[in-house]
Amino acid sequence: MTNRKMAFALATVAAAAFPLVAGAQQTSQQHVEAPAHFAATEAGIKEHPEQAGPGKSEAEVAAELRAAQANPEWAGVLRWGAPIPVKNAGQPKTRAQVMAELERAQSQPGWERATRLGAPVVLPAVAPAR
Repeated sequence: MTNRKMAFALATVAAAAFPLVAGAQQTSQQHVEAPAHFAATEAGIKEHPEQAGPGKSEAEVAAELRAAQANPEWAGVLRWGAPIPVKNAGQPKTRAQVMAELERAQSQPGWERATRLGAPVVLPAVAPAR
């Protein structure tokens, strides 16, 4: 690569990166109004305790912890960091409903290209060599 081409490539990359760098310097108003947000300082964070609102007392936190420890559904979360248990939102689906949902999903154009966890990846058929 000649020096002229190298200089042109470098200038093109710099021109393309300039708006990204300029946008990174602006701070979103949404983040500034939060109780804490990232800052370009050694600490890396700027806190606004006046915006945090009233906190809980130590007695309130201890009471909530005791209530959670007494609930058997939360035992795994408190001991091993297991996923938070979620209540079932409604009636379970019947086999016919699940099959109908699967058929609707399989009728979509991108179904063959979708990768699913644990499922084999379906690749398009290769044309025979001539």
